[in-house]
Amino acid sequence: MRSVLAVVALLLWLPSAFAASLEESLRQGDEALARRDLVAAMTAFTAALETDPRNVKAAYERGRLLTMIGEPGKAVADFTTAIIEDPGFGRAYVGRAQAKLALKDGRSAIDDFDQAIAVAPEDADVHMARAAFRLKIGNLAGARADLEAAKAVADPATSARIGEMLNKLGGG
Repeated sequence: MRSVLAVVALLLWLPSAFAASLEESLRQGDEALARRDLVAAMTAFTAALETDPRNVKAAYERGRLLTMIGEPGKAVADFTTAIIEDPGFGRAYVGRAQAKLALKDGRSAIDDFDQAIAVAPEDADVHMARAAFRLKIGNLAGARADLEAAKAVADPATSARIGEMLNKLGGG
């Protein structure tokens, strides 16, 4: 009987230990990012993904780090995990698009930028990311349109800065 109670107690304890470990890893990752300690952040988000391989935040943040350190192929995999788990997470599409650009997969990157806006039209950052891409490829009209859309959904301070950018582009 004692062994049965011990097993039941263990089974009741495991989910809370799992959640605490995951939350602790995510917290450590966030703190490391705030300190700009990329190695510690990578370690923490990897630990979170070892605990929960489908964790959206950990996959997204590690994808961003992998892109920064020149591992875009691995980053695409992490961003894809985040997208599968949260198809409405526009910034994950943006991250995957940026990683694909590093892999010279422009057509697929464009699709991801478009999808980011389709799933998160109220996120000014996704509009600005596509605007930056469009500026880089010389599509000024498209960049202006994205900046106008970003300005429409941004907070007042960001909207004012976007207005300044539009003025510099000759259309604000």
